[in-house]
Amino acid sequence: MTDYFLEFYKGLDRQGPGDDKYTELAFRLLEELPSSPRILDIGCGTGKQSLVLAALTPCEITATDIYDCLLEKLKENARNQKLKGTIKTLNASMFDLPFEDEEFDVIWSEGAIYIMGFEKGLQEWKRFLKPGGYLAVSEISWIRKEIPDEIFSFWTTAYPEMNFVTDKIKAIENCGYRPIAHLTLPEYGWLENYYCQMESLRENFLGRFGHIEEARMIVENELDMEMNLYRKFKPYYSYVYYIMQKPA
Repeated sequence: MTDYFLEFYKGLDRQGPGDDKYTELAFRLLEELPSSPRILDIGCGTGKQSLVLAALTPCEITATDIYDCLLEKLKENARNQKLKGTIKTLNASMFDLPFEDEEFDVIWSEGAIYIMGFEKGLQEWKRFLKPGGYLAVSEISWIRKEIPDEIFSFWTTAYPEMNFVTDKIKAIENCGYRPIAHLTLPEYGWLENYYCQMESLRENFLGRFGHIEEARMIVENELDMEMNLYRKFKPYYSYVYYIMQKPA
């Protein structure tokens, strides 16, 4: 059986809102890294952020995801780019990562920690970090008070752990990290870098699979409904990059 969700999303450069510039800004906040840091990218998808990191520094990246077709696209893109660092891909679930304790200098995860849950991810992944190592994640968060009922109901149903930035920072502290900074993804990181790409794939996808209700629902729910909600309520929420450090 065709996985229509995967069929649609594998054509995107990234599988969620994000931006190369903000990946770079977040990385440059990490101080006193080794000359060739070991980086774990969890839930990497097609690995747009892995490519940015590998272009910035001579790092050793292990990029993990559970979908081989996404990892293959990352490997192909890495071969076609001039990178300072290296990228190794690994099919592995974020719930059962096959690594030793204190193996990595940096753990990175853009738009994926919600799969595990924000606090559970912070707790579970901490052991893989070396003392003084950094964790950087992007997480959808409320960025304004007095949220309209329509969008509040939608997101609290879709992701019950969604919360305000201040609550996320408290969770970071409660999990034993030192908060370093947080960066709010701007509007273009959603519209230009994500939804516009999805729209460009729309007609081709529907031309191939539009006769199948499951495939049509992906376009209607993942693109049309979410994009329209974002355009209507974008002052109230965004992805936020949270950068934190494991105590030395």
